[in-house]
Amino acid sequence: MCYLKTFDPTVPMMYFLCVMSICVFTSNPYLQACSLVGGVVMLILLKGRKSIKLLLMCLAVITVMGLTNPLFVHRGLTELFYIGEAPYTLEALLYGISLGSSIASLLIWFSVFNAVVSQDDILAVFGKRLPKTALVISMILGFIPKLRKQYTELKHAQYANSAAGTKRLHRTAALFTACLSAQAESVIDISMSMKARGYGLKTRTYARRRSFRRTDGAAIGIVLALCMICYVYIGSGKLDYWYYPRLSPGGFEPAASGCYLLLCIMPVFFIIKEKFLWRSCPAKT
Repeated sequence: MCYLKTFDPTVPMMYFLCVMSICVFTSNPYLQACSLVGGVVMLILLKGRKSIKLLLMCLAVITVMGLTNPLFVHRGLTELFYIGEAPYTLEALLYGISLGSSIASLLIWFSVFNAVVSQDDILAVFGKRLPKTALVISMILGFIPKLRKQYTELKHAQYANSAAGTKRLHRTAALFTACLSAQAESVIDISMSMKARGYGLKTRTYARRRSFRRTDGAAIGIVLALCMICYVYIGSGKLDYWYYPRLSPGGFEPAASGCYLLLCIMPVFFIIKEKFLWRSCPAKT
């Protein structure tokens, strides 16, 4: 069990919003490294071996974007070699790696978000004030897992019916079309069911999993404080980092990097503590 799940749903949602917003709005390689380290550690602790596929995909994204960016962008003063008449520059290579790292960080943190924040948590936070938005967001988060599960079931059914001999492209297209049709029908059924139950009406009451406590307010305060320190440095320009025409000589601020790294790995300490307590304190009969 993740420690973030013990808080009110507002706390983990605010936490992930702060972490991912900083990752999006800056191209500083030091902050990107902090985001990658924190995201990878969180993902491994929460999902274990199931995270290997996503980590390999993120590594592929960083590698491909880093190697292909100099093929299309020829800016930069440090020429490594030439491909035809076009220079392959170091600055374009590092910018591609930076861009790939940013995308990989978002993928990892979205996976962690999906493991921590459930659809019920989203409905609990936004259901009263923004019911339609909350329903759409919760359905989007559950769309990909449901689609993947249904695709696997239909694929096994086709193999059972000896349909594996058909062309792979045609078989995949037919399965994907069937899955989309089934999901579209499911969305219509869910919307009609929610409307019939009075979802979104002002007179409808909403039950929360637990009440908002002082520890939740303290956690939000710490997260916002660390986030604001990073944003102050970003707004002041001290974290600006450029790649063209040559690499930036600065961009490293120990205070900002330390605060963002602490923000990214803060739940890790509690997860490790919970795992240690769970294994070292067996139930006594």
